[in-house]
Amino acid sequence: MSEKANLLFRAYLNREEIEPFELTEEEAKEVGQKFVNLLVEREGLGGYKITKSGLWGVLTKEMITFSDVELWFKTHKLEVEIIALAKNGKVVKTFIGLEIPATRFKTWDLPKHYMIADDAFAGRLYVGREIEPPFGSFKLFINDELVGEGAPTYNPSNVVKPDQSGYVACGAFIGPVKISRGDLVRVEGKKTIHVRIK
Repeated sequence: MSEKANLLFRAYLNREEIEPFELTEEEAKEVGQKFVNLLVEREGLGGYKITKSGLWGVLTKEMITFSDVELWFKTHKLEVEIIALAKNGKVVKTFIGLEIPATRFKTWDLPKHYMIADDAFAGRLYVGREIEPPFGSFKLFINDELVGEGAPTYNPSNVVKPDQSGYVACGAFIGPVKISRGDLVRVEGKKTIHVRIK
C-alpha cells in the first residue's frame, strides 16, 4: 500500500504521469490517505475539494493560486466553482474560481476508486474575485468560445464540513472541460474573471 502511495507521490513531485497499477476498491482509500498525508507533510494543508456525490479531495497550499494558472500535468480538466474560505467549518468569504483536477495516471478512463487513490480532485485551484450570494449564473469562455454555462445550486455553508479550514471548492456547476497550456479562460457573471493557463 505504501509503495503505491509513494509511486503517486513521486509522480506528483516529478510532474509526470504513470501507467495505472493494479488497485482494488478496498486498497484505494488507504492508498489515497497515505498519498494525501505525504502531500500535506510536504506542502501544507490548503483546503478541500468537495464533489456533488460527497467525495472529497485535499488541496495543498502549493496547489492554490490567485494569479495565472500553471498546469503541472498533461491530463487536466477545468471546472467553474464557488470557493469558500472556511475557518473551523464556518464560511468567512466566498469567491468565484476554477478547480482544475489532475490525475497522476496517463488516462482519466479508469474506475472511480483510482481517482480516490490519486486524490485526482486536487490539481490546481484558482481563487478569483470575492462574490456574495445570490451568486447568479455564469458563462465559461475558452479562447473567446462559449463552452458552458450554469449556476450554483448549493449553499457553501451546507457544503463545508464542520472541521474544515482553508479554501473549499464547493462543487462544479460548469464543466469539466478539457484545458491546455496557452488557453485564455474567461468566466462572466455577477463577477468576471480572466485567467491565462500556462
